[in-house]
Amino acid sequence: MNLKLKNGDFALNFEAKDIYGNDVKLSSFKGKKIILSFFRNVNCPFCNRRVHTIMGNNLKFKDSGVQLIMLFESTNDKLSSSVFHKGISPWPLIGDPKKEIYYKYGVESSILKLFNTFLHANPLKAMQDTKELNLPKDSDASKTLVPADFFIDENFKVVKAHYGEHLDDHISLEEMKKFANIKY
Repeated sequence: MNLKLKNGDFALNFEAKDIYGNDVKLSSFKGKKIILSFFRNVNCPFCNRRVHTIMGNNLKFKDSGVQLIMLFESTNDKLSSSVFHKGISPWPLIGDPKKEIYYKYGVESSILKLFNTFLHANPLKAMQDTKELNLPKDSDASKTLVPADFFIDENFKVVKAHYGEHLDDHISLEEMKKFANIKY
């Protein structure tokens, strides 16, 4: 595993295609605040509940000028086969099944953190919360990939690097809004 990024490090540039076929180059967003989030897979109930919550604030994030970029370990084809994931627009949604960008950012897989999920999260509730989304299966996905989030400032510096302690551990929505200067 690569080293984890720390607050104050510079963001690591990458290039990828999103589910719409657009080229996404992280450095092209320099000059804007960026929220870069690494999720598990197209079928992960925790991840999809999280994305659903963010999308409930879509206009606020868009109006704030912050750039959201979301990565999943599923392929772009699997992501785009989901009506739910197509609805994430206007934010780039990138499939990274080889986990090349995940490795670059030090996003880890951990059996211990998988088990930690049962102590700190409610998998059954997450599955109930996302059942109506009819999410596609992803049999190629890892069961142990742990989410991560990064706040990147206009100068391309990491203001906050957050590596999850379990499968449902992301930066809070309130912290995201604060970083984006969204007033309640």
